[in-house]
Amino acid sequence: MTTTALDLGAQSAGVPLQRSDLPVLAVDLISDPSVLERIGQLAQDLERSGVGALTLSDGGLHPIHVASYLAPLTRTIALLPRTDAVYVEPFHLATQLMSLDHLSHGRAGWLLTAETDPAVPASVGRAALGPEDTAREAADVLEAARLIWDSWAQDAVVRDAARGVYVDAARLQYADFEGETFSVRGPAITPRSPQGLLPVLVTDVDRAAVGERVATELADGRVLDLDVSTGARPGAVADTVRQALTETTGPVVCLVRLVGLDLDADPLGTVAELTATLREQGLIAAAPSAEQSLRDQLSLPTAARTADPARRSDRGRLTSEDHA
Repeated sequence: MTTTALDLGAQSAGVPLQRSDLPVLAVDLISDPSVLERIGQLAQDLERSGVGALTLSDGGLHPIHVASYLAPLTRTIALLPRTDAVYVEPFHLATQLMSLDHLSHGRAGWLLTAETDPAVPASVGRAALGPEDTAREAADVLEAARLIWDSWAQDAVVRDAARGVYVDAARLQYADFEGETFSVRGPAITPRSPQGLLPVLVTDVDRAAVGERVATELADGRVLDLDVSTGARPGAVADTVRQALTETTGPVVCLVRLVGLDLDADPLGTVAELTATLREQGLIAAAPSAEQSLRDQLSLPTAARTADPARRSDRGRLTSEDHA
């Protein structure tokens, strides 16, 4: 994410910060079956209120599944499931996220977390990993996912009925990732998704578990969490965001996430008040427009494909000159 210098002299309340890539405002929703009947309407209402993104946290239903349910019900709001990168099958996780990006027409992202509950590894037949191994595994899964996402060229699907050819094998490439505990050959079973490489973000609460390499080197940015479960005073929230945006070290804050929203009170009123205050003070990005991808919202560059002739899916037919 491109960063610009902040006007550190403009930190008093109500004075906009001079920054071109302001963070996106997000609201966290828990994937609890009890809220499933109203979560679609809530997502649409939050979208109309100008919220830039929804994050989906595990509450019983898989966050990716809930995000996929919301994708066709919404038009502009981004959808970022917060899901584990460790006790999973990396290939399946990567393709599920690709499918979400297709369903949402480029509005998908991933809040990467690393599971630390000791009951989880046993449920998938694995031994629990220590902190260092957990962080290493999270980094490996993220790197493998990006290779899988990048395995199809945008024009790989040719649909040449006359020749009976659907895909140009020369436009696909293997992931060929070798980690310490797993390997992925690839390529993906899903054509390249609208964003190519989905934005991957890490919340402050997940930073310790995923490790510094993921949080500071591999992820696309930081998520600042604001707990509004006990109420939210707009002025105090604005001060917290302003302080985070003026920090000159560490990952750039690119998502400001409201967590703990009371869905039985007046969630839309709370969000509307906070959104208005943060936008008036120039602390969050404008509401997304139609057909704007999450990468666009986050001011991330277009994800150009990295072509590697040595990994082409038709490499068995290549000559040594083709590999050069």
